[in-house]
Amino acid sequence: MPASLESPLMKQYENLCAEVGREFARNRALYGDRMKCGPGCSECCHQLFQITEIEASVISRGVKQLDAALRKRMQERARPYLEERRRLTAVSGEPEAWGNLPPIGTRLACPALEDGVCRIYEFRPLICRKFGMPLYNPAKPGRVYACELNFQAGEEISDPSLVQIQSAIHDRWKEIQGAYNDAGAPRDPEPISVARAILEDFSDLVP
Repeated sequence: MPASLESPLMKQYENLCAEVGREFARNRALYGDRMKCGPGCSECCHQLFQITEIEASVISRGVKQLDAALRKRMQERARPYLEERRRLTAVSGEPEAWGNLPPIGTRLACPALEDGVCRIYEFRPLICRKFGMPLYNPAKPGRVYACELNFQAGEEISDPSLVQIQSAIHDRWKEIQGAYNDAGAPRDPEPISVARAILEDFSDLVP
């Protein structure tokens, strides 16, 4: 995480990232070689997802710390990425909106991906930190989501701690976002992506 995360809200987010990291490590220890996540595997880096203003702020701060040549290469990838993303997300005739993504299976390489490695790994958003392990969302309790490179579709996942731990993570993330709203911090009217956080400056959004 960037060294400049000084505000209480950013500290809460940093602590949550650490908590997600511990949960990922717990799952890796539990499932061992079945979890193939590591350098060279970029399945999650081709998913289309949206991020919050808090995550965008962290990425923008982190990008400023990178080598200028690397930063320029990422920006050069981010511009055509956004154009292609707009095309892919408008297949239904409507532009991308908050909470509205293209059909599952739509793929586009993240502009932070270079030579099979994430170049903003330290600053990556929460979904990137979670991807690969079995995921439980208490808002959608009917199933557990998991990367199909690690777990086959329909495969039973037996983990008595998963629901409790990940429900607590989910609730803490909602609390942090609620605190952001309560502070009167700005909400961007357009969906935010990693590419936008690379190209635009969201650094000062978080109070």
